[in-house]
Amino acid sequence: MVAAPDGSLSARGQIAPTGGTTVVDQVETAPEHRRKGLGGLVMRTLQNAAVRQGARTGVLAGTSAGRGLYEALGWEVVGLLTSAKQGPSAYARA
Repeated sequence: MVAAPDGSLSARGQIAPTGGTTVVDQVETAPEHRRKGLGGLVMRTLQNAAVRQGARTGVLAGTSAGRGLYEALGWEVVGLLTSAKQGPSAYARA
């Protein structure tokens, strides 16, 4: 987590190492702190931590808004992700 001077969230992210692979999750930058390099700082920090823990491959499901950042850091798009949601009304019809 990167905190603003007032202690509020500027940027954050987390990893889940699973041996040779790590999953990058919940990378976000607060709107008022975007375009300052914080997303890159978070991603490089996470990548370095993953490598220190033995990861050779990273996996993430990113938004189109984050795609430019990930590609600039050497990540490659290998497939598009489809988001879906199912609410209580769908269960009521079953």
